[in-house]
Amino acid sequence: MALSAEQVKNNLVNQILQNFPTAEVDTGSVLRDVFVDPQSVQIAALSEEIDYVHYLNTFVQNADKISEEDLDEIGATYNVARSSGDIATGSITFQSLTKPTQDIQIGADDGSGGISVKTLITEGGNSYEFTTTQTVYLKTDATYNTEHGCYEVTAPIKATIAGSEYNLGIGTIKILVNGIASITSVYNYTPTTGGTDRQTNIEYAESIQDAILGSSKNIEAGINSVLKSIDGVQEVKTLHPNSEEEPTDAGYSISYIRGTQEEIDSFDFVYVTTTQEYNIPNKPVLRLISVQAIVDGESKTLQFGTDYYLFHDEKSIYNGTISSTDKIIFLKTASGTPDPNTEVTVSYSYNKLIETCQNVLNNNLHNYLILGNLLVAQAQSVIIDFSTIIKLKYNYNTEVVKNEILTGISNYITSLPLGGDITQEQLFSFITTTYPEYINSVVYPFYTFCKDGENKSNNEIILTYGQFADIDENSIKITFE
Repeated sequence: MALSAEQVKNNLVNQILQNFPTAEVDTGSVLRDVFVDPQSVQIAALSEEIDYVHYLNTFVQNADKISEEDLDEIGATYNVARSSGDIATGSITFQSLTKPTQDIQIGADDGSGGISVKTLITEGGNSYEFTTTQTVYLKTDATYNTEHGCYEVTAPIKATIAGSEYNLGIGTIKILVNGIASITSVYNYTPTTGGTDRQTNIEYAESIQDAILGSSKNIEAGINSVLKSIDGVQEVKTLHPNSEEEPTDAGYSISYIRGTQEEIDSFDFVYVTTTQEYNIPNKPVLRLISVQAIVDGESKTLQFGTDYYLFHDEKSIYNGTISSTDKIIFLKTASGTPDPNTEVTVSYSYNKLIETCQNVLNNNLHNYLILGNLLVAQAQSVIIDFSTIIKLKYNYNTEVVKNEILTGISNYITSLPLGGDITQEQLFSFITTTYPEYINSVVYPFYTFCKDGENKSNNEIILTYGQFADIDENSIKITFE
């Protein structure tokens, strides 16, 4: 039990008199005013904090003995809701052996989809059901897929309920619940991902504990200072549960790192047909470089995307950290499945800088109990695409000017801070004010302005707090006139 200031004061006085019987410790004495009274207040506060942390740890350890209803009420007191889990998503392909004579609508009239598909019954007696989230059409001009031997159209799907068991491999969803005329089969050519389970009492209690401990708003500068001193760190952005920008999940303080250091490594394991997923030892994984395996008795280099792929649990709070769920998942293929009980060698690249930063942070700030869980995460690069036409003034070498402008735009985009948004107006202003001696006009709005792979944005590209803008050789498309 925590000591009160009065109890601490009496203990200090008794200890002083025991060692120095003639010392003056009455109220108003120098020893009392300078040492005893001020120290008693501070020690009492520390005693209360230690007692509180002990209570919180006991609370977590015994959470499985509390009813879910009672624990939910405790969580509501601290504004922490129990996670009900996430729903897995993916895509399903509808197939027809014959070319449609009229467009086949697959989904509701309002465009919301709603077509149910599911897996075969598993050995455990379960079948996992998904529904489409968008209405699609197998059209009369559909192209025949020679590889699959049918006409196809693909729609996005989501699981009917949350749960990690809905994270399924390729080719597991094969049943169309209610038949559609001319559709002969369904098949998922990509895995479904993102499903997570409902929080257990222990997990939920830890979230409540973290929310209580993670209450300080004066921690970001200290964390950033520690991390920026590490070689290879270029930029840091730290958020905690009470961040004014975008608060993290309850109890977690996350530092997103943008840096230069990465490491190439490899690991060996024995492949067995009952285990097609293998966790990669070092995290976070940047890419899989090569995979060597024994196939039909001979050593072979497997093909990424055909024989295996890299899985990141992008919805997890731990994504991009040393605790991320990064694993290699093997696909059963005719030419690339490893022979049972043979050794596989995976060569991969991981961001060792994140590991270094996490260790340094743990060692420097382990006494800052108020922070709750401290996570260092790898910031994610987002490719920015845009295209426009620039009309040049006369008497300039087009190729020289083009390279200069492209380099300037590239540097401008990559100089944006972590989570820094960009608008067409900003980019237009940069081009016209930086190169007025070359340019007569710039077509505005741009023909393309978006994140790579997304639909065209009319104005603004919004980056989340863990992302930074980047470009590649195919991103900037400028025509000069």
